[in-house]
Amino acid sequence: MPRSALILCTVATLLAVPLASGPASAHHAIQAQFDQNRLATLTGVMTRIMWINPHVRWFMDVADEDGNVTSWNISGAGPGSFRRAGISGRDVFRTGETYTATVALSRDGSNFGYIVSFVLPDGREIDLWHQYRAEPQ
Repeated sequence: MPRSALILCTVATLLAVPLASGPASAHHAIQAQFDQNRLATLTGVMTRIMWINPHVRWFMDVADEDGNVTSWNISGAGPGSFRRAGISGRDVFRTGETYTATVALSRDGSNFGYIVSFVLPDGREIDLWHQYRAEPQ
């Protein structure tokens, strides 16, 4: 191999390595992390809302019959998906108010779910799952 070709290959390799070794990020299918056949209905107080990419997050404190409070982390699509559907975080969700959320439970058993629907404090229901429903068998 001529010396100039060897130098060119070496330079190209040295330039490519930093690009290939950047932070790895993988995205997952919703159904891989959440079980769409195991739903739970949670009623609780909204404590925090993160209207950011890649997924909107809602945090709710849910009390059981004995008054024990469990904090739940609920994930959804990205903010752009909600905006395209006419839903804005500031217009619909507020901390300190009580919401009912139906979620697909996390496969790892944690207090983490993927939003199916919300019942708002005024009684309106918002279906947020339609794009993730399983195909009919």
